[in-house]
Amino acid sequence: MTNEDRDFLFDHAQELSEILNEECVELLGMLEKIEDRVAISRRINKLEAEGDRVFHDFAEKLHSVETNPERRTTIFSMARHVEDCVDMLDELSMTIVRYNTRTVNPGIKASINAIAGCVKKEMHVLNLMRTYEPEKQELFIRAINEFDAFKVDFYKMYDMLIFGLFSQAHDTVDIIRCKAIYDAVKDIFKAFEVSADDCYKYMMARNNSDTDLLSADK
Repeated sequence: MTNEDRDFLFDHAQELSEILNEECVELLGMLEKIEDRVAISRRINKLEAEGDRVFHDFAEKLHSVETNPERRTTIFSMARHVEDCVDMLDELSMTIVRYNTRTVNPGIKASINAIAGCVKKEMHVLNLMRTYEPEKQELFIRAINEFDAFKVDFYKMYDMLIFGLFSQAHDTVDIIRCKAIYDAVKDIFKAFEVSADDCYKYMMARNNSDTDLLSADK
């Protein structure tokens, strides 16, 4: 691929990450105005549809510029995992609406704030990936570890939140509602973990010039 092709692919990957961040902004707004949850969820759904368009443009371009099937599949999967996160944030917003959530407890607020922080770190990692060189390996590894650490921290939070639901006096409907939301958030962090693994694989490939996944033609 040419440098122009490479820029196109990275531009679209970054656009996907920006859409992910916009979804988080809307979700955080939903926490502040939960009575507007339906309208906000519709806006998030529109962002998800825009994410589909960006990903389809990415995939079409990739298919036309990368002739190596193995490399093409690997690069496709990397972008697809980010797009999966975009879809899951949309699903989270619909879960909040579906279960008619009218109040926001501290656990829900902490969970969505954790997602927002993780998305910011994902955007940072992608920027580093775009300009990655082997001498930047330590910086890149640190950024990936910080990205991946959100998953570990949320899993600990998830255990406490679930324990709290089932060990304290809660309405049965509230238990069902909150667990559905916490499970949706956990699924998002599982998807982030896959994206972190993609970043490690990219770094390893970049350290070997013969297998650079997104190098421009010489």
